[in-house]
Formats: sequence, structure tokens, C-alpha cells
Amino acid sequence: MYNQHFYPMYKLICKHNSRQDFVTKRNNITPKLSLLLVIIIACFCSCIVESPKYTTLDKVLNLKVGMTKNQVEKILNLEPYLLKFKNDSCIEYIYIYRVKTRNTFSFNTKPTNGRVLIGNYVQLGITYSLNDSITKIESCITCPDNLVKTSKIDYDKIIIFVTVTLPVILIYIGVKQ
Repeated sequence: MYNQHFYPMYKLICKHNSRQDFVTKRNNITPKLSLLLVIIIACFCSCIVESPKYTTLDKVLNLKVGMTKNQVEKILNLEPYLLKFKNDSCIEYIYIYRVKTRNTFSFNTKPTNGRVLIGNYVQLGITYSLNDSITKIESCITCPDNLVKTSKIDYDKIIIFVTVTLPVILIYIGVKQ
């Protein structure tokens, strides 16, 4: 008599021509599944873009000389990103904001058409006097763009990755069968 747990497996094996045929069919599922898992993991791990916390140009335009640091942080809804320098008469902090850009076709460029997008990061230098009031507000155009803080998924890169690799994988699986 066969064990109750072994008998269903025995019936499944007997349906095939041989035990070797059953083992081969069962093991073909594992490489395909593992390949799919590797692709999914690689897709989500390789598409991470780092970006700092930032404010908008509209909020930056509300700043005025003479405001205090607390007023600036309240308007921008942001703490300073970096301390640029401090001396006996003043202190300068760097804040980050993003400008808006637009995408349009080159043959149809007009002053206001196209799709509005969030553009590049810009560093804003605000100099405070020792009594904590703004003496100078200046954007730093030549500052390096090496700003990193939080992470998010870049969906454009995921779409490109899937549209390039998925056909190759499907062809590979089709050729194997």
C-alpha cells in the first residue's frame, strides 16, 4: 500500500512517459520564475533617482530683504539645505528651489505653448546679518548640481527598461520551448 501523501505524486508521475520526463517538466518552471523575479527586482532597484527637498520659485519671489530666518522658513516651508559660510558680520545659508520648464516640438515653439514640467534645481543663497535679518538674496547658477536627500522611482526609466528587455525575454522563452 502507498502512503497517502505519496500516492497523489505517484499518480502524477505515472501519467507521464517516464519519471525523467516529469522531473524535467517540473524543473523548467523554476528557472523561468527565478528569471522573472530577477528582472522585477532589477527593474525596481536600478530606477531610483535621488533628489533633495525643495521649494518653488513662486515662494522664493515672496521673500524680501529684512525678513528674519523664521519668516523665510515659514514662507519656503523648508529648512536651509547647507551653511555656505559664516563670519563676524553675516551668515549665508543655501536653500533649494526648482524652476519650471516646458516641452514642445521644435517646429512649433511659441511663447506659451507646450507642456509645463518641473525643471532643474537651483541653489538660493540667503545672507543674514548677525541680528537674523536678510541682507542679500541671490540664486547661484554656477553651483554644482550634486544635491541628494530623498528617493523616488523614475517611471520613464522603468518603461524603457521593460519595453527593451521584455521582448528579449519573450523571444528567449519562445526559443527554449
